[in-house]
Amino acid sequence: MLLGSSGAGKSTLTNTLAGYAIQDTGAVREHDSRGKHTTTARSLHQLPSGACIIDTPGVRTLRPDVDAQTLGQLFGDVAALSGACRFRDCQHADEPGCAVRAQVAPERLRNYHKLLRESRRDTLSALDRQRQLADWKARGRAGRQRLEMNRGDG
Repeated sequence: MLLGSSGAGKSTLTNTLAGYAIQDTGAVREHDSRGKHTTTARSLHQLPSGACIIDTPGVRTLRPDVDAQTLGQLFGDVAALSGACRFRDCQHADEPGCAVRAQVAPERLRNYHKLLRESRRDTLSALDRQRQLADWKARGRAGRQRLEMNRGDG
């Protein structure tokens, strides 16, 4: 069974193993040399060797089903230590007196923050995500303008 990202080449591999085109394949994108999503349903094919192969549609996204409460259970050390932080609303990022940052490995804390961001993003509506993107773009433009002004370009 072939599983993987959309456009990774699963159908191309199926065709190569079969020795002829049994699966449609799309053109390769210029900017990243990846295929385009073409396969829309799984299919079983018998190869000339007698082996069977199942070609599946690509996986477009992987969204872990994790909320803040589940994260607290998965990262029990973070939850337990957070009560010892100097501030009750400590985000365990760069606040002074953070007990979590002092005792939890930086890699583990980065994973915690990443999963927390993903769970928050997954609860946003499409409109909220659009507003967030517009906000980040505006911040980026403002930062570039400040940089140009500091350089004397603007």
